[in-house]
Amino acid sequence: MLLLVSSLLLWEHAVSKPTGIVSTEDLYDRVVEQSHITYNLAADIYHEFDSNFFKSSWFPKRMPRLCHTASIHTPESRQEVNETKTEDILKAIINITNAWEEPLKHLASAVPSLPKPSDDMLKTINAVRAKNLVLLEGLKTILTRTKTVYEKTDSPVLSGLSDLKSADEDTQLFAFYSLVRCLRRDTHKIDTFLKVLRCRVVFNNECLY
Repeated sequence: MLLLVSSLLLWEHAVSKPTGIVSTEDLYDRVVEQSHITYNLAADIYHEFDSNFFKSSWFPKRMPRLCHTASIHTPESRQEVNETKTEDILKAIINITNAWEEPLKHLASAVPSLPKPSDDMLKTINAVRAKNLVLLEGLKTILTRTKTVYEKTDSPVLSGLSDLKSADEDTQLFAFYSLVRCLRRDTHKIDTFLKVLRCRVVFNNECLY
């Protein structure tokens, strides 16, 4: 919690300063660092789940749901990325980041009821929650530099929440798996897009990503 408050105060301090003091380059460096750490944490959660709870018997009879963020459009090819305005990509990844606020709370609440409760997994999920909030503030700060007003939209509905509390172990574990799979997917997407945007805005596309 202290880390979260400290990080948020840093962003507040950046926003309150005159535009010329905190450079856009520095802001992009900060959000790219935050997004990369967040993705690594999400990958850790996925791998811990895979090691301790995954059952190959799921797949013959269960199909993973679409991620709840699937309705938020993002570019799907490099050409589409290049043809999409910076502010539109920023708004999309802000919407994805927003859409994970509630699901992360439900994931944290579900950890103690897993067959083998994991303090490490709970700590990592809470770390992602904290990083997610910090990243969100940073993204909004950058979006203001584009002279774009962000209008918050309703987050996509997350279906299957009741399955996280199911008395049937397979049902509960599959619901948990579906969420951590989507979390890894979305944090990787955000990390990738932010690196592309930093390359575009800060380095005038003269870098590899």
